[in-house]
Amino acid sequence: MNHDQLIKGTNRVAIYSTAALFYWVFVFLIISAFDLKIFREHITEIFYLSLLGIFAILAGALILNVMSNLSKISTVMSVARGDANTVQKPSRFAIIAIALSFPIICGVLFAGNSFSAEKKKHLLVTAAQSLIAENKDELNAIANYQFSIEYVKKAEQTLGVIKKIDKNFPEVMLIVPDQIDKKKVFLGFGGKIDTDDELIVDKQKQKRIDKAQFIYSASREERGYLEKVFAGDEKSYKFSYEKGNYQLYFPASINGKKIVLYFSDYQRYGKFGS
Repeated sequence: MNHDQLIKGTNRVAIYSTAALFYWVFVFLIISAFDLKIFREHITEIFYLSLLGIFAILAGALILNVMSNLSKISTVMSVARGDANTVQKPSRFAIIAIALSFPIICGVLFAGNSFSAEKKKHLLVTAAQSLIAENKDELNAIANYQFSIEYVKKAEQTLGVIKKIDKNFPEVMLIVPDQIDKKKVFLGFGGKIDTDDELIVDKQKQKRIDKAQFIYSASREERGYLEKVFAGDEKSYKFSYEKGNYQLYFPASINGKKIVLYFSDYQRYGKFGS
């Protein structure tokens, strides 16, 4: 291999590796900045580890020094032979292709994030349908809402057991309407609080529960949706996701009683891949 072939070969390796590293950093910045969830855990780890491979190729950075010296020597030798190669400038097509590649990559990444969200929505809706179909008796027992210590224990215990059956089951909460000091509120029960230790207040030897501890905090949009559901004006579910947090409001009618099951889950990774 002569000097010209060595220079061309090492130049190509350096250029391709640098381009790969540039695109890798661009993709990583887009995913991190917008917290996109695209690939499954295994593929995501491979994607991150690929950076080590790129750096391994560029580990010969010292070769760039040698390449520049070889280039000078080769140029002098070529001029002496009278066959110096003219430097070719990038074509207009190549410049346009490179410029367009970045918005295309952004579009692909956001499309992958949307694909993962749609797949997660399908999983949550399926989980909601399965919960209602497989736990009709249990839900029937807590659908007839009347705030009391007995009801709270029953609701918390029922939902807590349902979640423990399947370790992959998302967090689930029962939402019902109520009033506190004549103000409309929504209460949520989800098996997270120990009713015996934290909720029961002993006053004059009579145990009672603080209703305010069960208030479900929601945004104005979510409250508007819940109000429509319990007023009978809305029957479809509401799904939303942001930065790996997936939420599903799933209304249901149990023996004529309206309830809303709220499912939430957080995923560090997407759903694309195997």
